[in-house]
Amino acid sequence: STPPMLVQTEAFRRMQRVLPYYGAVFNALAVVLTYLNLAVFVPKVLRRYGLPRYLLCLLGCLLFMMAVSLGMRLWALGGQFFSLVFLGQSVFPALFFLSLSTAYTMLNEYHRQQQAEKERENERLKSELAFLRWQISPHFLFNGLNSVVALARLRSDQTEAVTLKLADLMRYMLYESDEAQVPLDREVRYLSSYVELQRLRFGKRVAIEFTADPTDGTRCIEPMLLIPFVENAFKHGVNHVNQPCVAVGLHLEATSLRLRVRNKHTDADATDADPHSGIGLKNVQRRLLLLYPGAHSLTIRREPDWFAVELILQLR
Repeated sequence: STPPMLVQTEAFRRMQRVLPYYGAVFNALAVVLTYLNLAVFVPKVLRRYGLPRYLLCLLGCLLFMMAVSLGMRLWALGGQFFSLVFLGQSVFPALFFLSLSTAYTMLNEYHRQQQAEKERENERLKSELAFLRWQISPHFLFNGLNSVVALARLRSDQTEAVTLKLADLMRYMLYESDEAQVPLDREVRYLSSYVELQRLRFGKRVAIEFTADPTDGTRCIEPMLLIPFVENAFKHGVNHVNQPCVAVGLHLEATSLRLRVRNKHTDADATDADPHSGIGLKNVQRRLLLLYPGAHSLTIRREPDWFAVELILQLR
């Protein structure tokens, strides 16, 4: 009989000859199985049929790898020195690559779903913001036309000037405020024009104060964001009020804008029966939540004789 030492030596030589082919075959199989896992098993089996069938496919791939490993070992060594440990070690790389590719695919799919959800949420917010901004225009036009009608009834000589000023304001709303943001100085000019419109309408019957710090044109703000607070002050701070007064102040700080609006009021305003009252304020509060989450502070106070609003925006 052949001495054991010679058998081991011959087996070692045969193993050395087949080892390069063994490594090449298993590397190629690992690449193929990884590609199949990424392109077929995860997208077409796991997503459509669930985890049990997917694990069954992986188990089939591992059994195939074990069969190939067993066949090559039997071919190389003729069935001698068979070892389950060696068989397991030969399949471990394939298992590692399959697990790695599965984890990568699942993480990539999760990231893709998160991005899609984020895009859907952004589109929803854009649609909501567009709707809220669209509501502001009719609301402003309604209030402006009321001003013109009031002057026309009084046959005031300011009717034409107020109408022209209203046309300028509408031009800004229609043609200059379509962008997501506008320069702050442009929005301040718009507020100033609106206040001047009210001066023309009320004359000396209403004490109107307007102050604004100069801006350099480099800071931006969402258009039509401040006007509802000023509109609300004139709507509720003029009629049925003794010695009506409206004060508007815009102050720039290091990285923020502070808007203060104050108007006198009466107890009758608290029980206003108009079902549409406050639409502008509700809209702008919603816009602030969407546009400046965690970057704004809005304080509304109702004092015995005064209604006060203070808004602080962190400018971008």
